[in-house]
Amino acid sequence: MRLSTTIGVTSALALALLASGCDNSGLTGINKNPNAPASVTPQFLFPTAVTDVVGRARGGSFDLTLTSLWAQHIAMDRFTDEDTYSIRPDNINGYWSGFYAGGLQDLATILAHTSQKDSANIVAPALVMKSWTFGIMTDVWGDIPYSQANKSDPSSPPQYDPQKTIYAGILADLKTASDISAPGGANYGTADLIYNGDATKWKKFANSLRLRYALRLSKVDPATAQTQVAAAIAAGVFTSNADNALLKWPGDGTNNNPIYNNFVTRDDQHMSQTLVNILKSLYISIGPTPADTVFDPRLAVYADPIISSPSKALYVGAPNGLQDDAAIAIGINNTSRVGIAYRGKATPSILMAYSEVLFDEAEAAALGWAPGDPAALYNAGIQASMQYNGIADSVTAAYVASPRVAYSPATGLQQIALQRWIALFSEGTEAYSTWRRTGVPDLKPGPAAITSPQVVPRRLTYPVSEQSFNNAALQAASAAQGGATLNGRIWWDKP
Repeated sequence: MRLSTTIGVTSALALALLASGCDNSGLTGINKNPNAPASVTPQFLFPTAVTDVVGRARGGSFDLTLTSLWAQHIAMDRFTDEDTYSIRPDNINGYWSGFYAGGLQDLATILAHTSQKDSANIVAPALVMKSWTFGIMTDVWGDIPYSQANKSDPSSPPQYDPQKTIYAGILADLKTASDISAPGGANYGTADLIYNGDATKWKKFANSLRLRYALRLSKVDPATAQTQVAAAIAAGVFTSNADNALLKWPGDGTNNNPIYNNFVTRDDQHMSQTLVNILKSLYISIGPTPADTVFDPRLAVYADPIISSPSKALYVGAPNGLQDDAAIAIGINNTSRVGIAYRGKATPSILMAYSEVLFDEAEAAALGWAPGDPAALYNAGIQASMQYNGIADSVTAAYVASPRVAYSPATGLQQIALQRWIALFSEGTEAYSTWRRTGVPDLKPGPAAITSPQVVPRRLTYPVSEQSFNNAALQAASAAQGGATLNGRIWWDKP
């Protein structure tokens, strides 16, 4: 498997600290408090912001215990509250406050104190990361504080912006980031833990995110979606896996992948039966017996074989949405753990991958919104996902030619949606969002689901903490969205 890593986080953070702390010109300011500097450089704030928001979104709490569960990539094998959609209030409070008070505050500080004219390649990555983070938050909660968020005025609680307004802001910021990104001039350098200061790659990331969020509007505002899709592709999106937006964890014991940190002390999350069974259904060929079926080759990368079958590699998913005692009764050694390649110390966290871009382009082409052959783009998306996971091209060629995978114009949009959902493994936020928009695959709630009627939730409820600190704005936002319950739909999520 070629989930490539490089040592970057520790050295970048160290350099950032040195850059902000080694100026001897302050010797004359002996009465200044060295622990309360008047300003902090973007090179210090940016890596802190990136590791914070990515670590939260792709960590063991938000992703493994929420969005990957609801996308049915993962299932709980005990402590099944979140898998039955009974989310603990303290967790929701933590998700909300963590994003706003953590990385988003650092990004807001950078943008408030940096000149776009003089420091375009400082501003552009901050705009991209702000958009990536707010995109995740609004896709989970719907209307949220956006335009007034992180203004450092506790006497004036922020109003909630409608999701339509938030999306307009995100798309505008991503266009700006793309327009101003250009080689040359000041940049974050080694303090940029994603692209090491490469403005060309940040430009591609901005446009690729713009494509992602444009397609979110396909049902609620197709005219805007089509315009934004075409503009994003024309401006230049990812063209290979070398463009992937990855946070590469050193795995040095201090800066580990947050999923690894979760699995070091817990063994609550195993592979979902839904994902495992779908991967098994997409077989290449059948050998002498049905047991010799050659399944989607990503199955052996996404999942580990069950421990209870030491002599033959078997992959078994855990059902979603069971009562705790029913889940425990199955036995943790009888279902597959997340594959070691995805829970290693140095496994990169994926912000966005080339395969997703290709599937987005394939959908746009199938809708007539962008040039290109949908079948060719669909096959290329599968190949990009396979290559990222270390699968040989010859195996991929057999896979895309197999009857259950080969592209058909009559079912093309459903096939694109399914393969995108599969390729988004380890990106629970995006797998959950693409399922809600497309309805593919047809996810069913588990038997212990608390929703009424029993359905997979369409959104997360608001934090209880907002009732104490920002209740008027909260109630207005809830009313504007029809109550904001688990079964309620956010603005772009239309039947």
